[in-house]
Amino acid sequence: MLKKELVDLAVSMGAIGVRVASKEMLEGPPSADPSRVLDGARSVVAYAVPLGTDFIPDYLGKVTRRVFAQIMYDQYRLIGAIGDALVQRLEEAGYRGASPSPNGAYNTKESRPGFMVPDFSHRYAAVASGLGTFGWSGNVMIEGHWSTVFLGSVVTNAELPVDAPLEEGICDGCRICARVCPLEFIKMKESQRLTLGGREYTYNAKGNHGRCGLACGGLSGDTRNGIWSSWATIRYGYPEGDDKIAAHFMRALSDPASEYIRPHIGFSPDGGRTNWAIEAAKTNRGILDRPLEHTHPTCCHCALVCSGPLEKRKELMELLFTSGIVVRLENGTEKAVSPEELKEMMRQSRA
Repeated sequence: MLKKELVDLAVSMGAIGVRVASKEMLEGPPSADPSRVLDGARSVVAYAVPLGTDFIPDYLGKVTRRVFAQIMYDQYRLIGAIGDALVQRLEEAGYRGASPSPNGAYNTKESRPGFMVPDFSHRYAAVASGLGTFGWSGNVMIEGHWSTVFLGSVVTNAELPVDAPLEEGICDGCRICARVCPLEFIKMKESQRLTLGGREYTYNAKGNHGRCGLACGGLSGDTRNGIWSSWATIRYGYPEGDDKIAAHFMRALSDPASEYIRPHIGFSPDGGRTNWAIEAAKTNRGILDRPLEHTHPTCCHCALVCSGPLEKRKELMELLFTSGIVVRLENGTEKAVSPEELKEMMRQSRA
């Protein structure tokens, strides 16, 4: 059976919980429609790759982010490799297939400042197929792996046997994901509803997407209370209003202090586009074309903190809250300092 061959192939390469949804099971938001990436699409093969958890305390505790950078780079490329292999097997069987980028590729007609729309949502495919369920953050949670996964999908015109969505959720509603979001992109109390294949799901009502773009892009990471930060090393403080997001972004992007982080989001030090971003735009491969040397994870707190039982999540949250504020020294090294130490460093720099 073709489905079994596809599942076995994906699992042999490192995927977990490979599942299938039909086009009808994905009826809902535009980005859930698989025909947007493949005309005549009938089925979607959803899969995930695990990130592991050993690196998380050092990452959230501001010891190092380089281990996570390697994992991020490797696992995104693994998603791409699995997708390419599944498409090849489908083509060998006489069908067509498409493997949308796992991240960094957006629909230019539907996206607008503060609201980014992918060509196809891997989250929707994962939930519709029963690979996982939504957490409060909107991230997909998978049994045994929580939300420490990256997602991939392959769209095909083959009509494959489908799997059923999960009847019970995994999220226990702790809302720690909202508490560790440095720029408060994830709302603590406000919710939104999503209808997918006739089923209704509820998770947080996210704020301006630019908040996540600033934090995950490494251009801003100072929290409202000023006690801790993400791995972002550019100091402009917490952006109070969404109307300040665009100006905050442009100011940080033009700051010489952001030179090292610009390639992470596809900008060259001179303000143009990096070679990898130019190629990614041509092929729509998104993050798959970003080299390791330009991979600088700065946040992902909402996914990484949700990596175990409640007590573990609380420990990681407290570790983050006491990790300090990251600064980048003149020699390019990074370290975490207390708010008092940061004030003294800034005073000396102005003297």
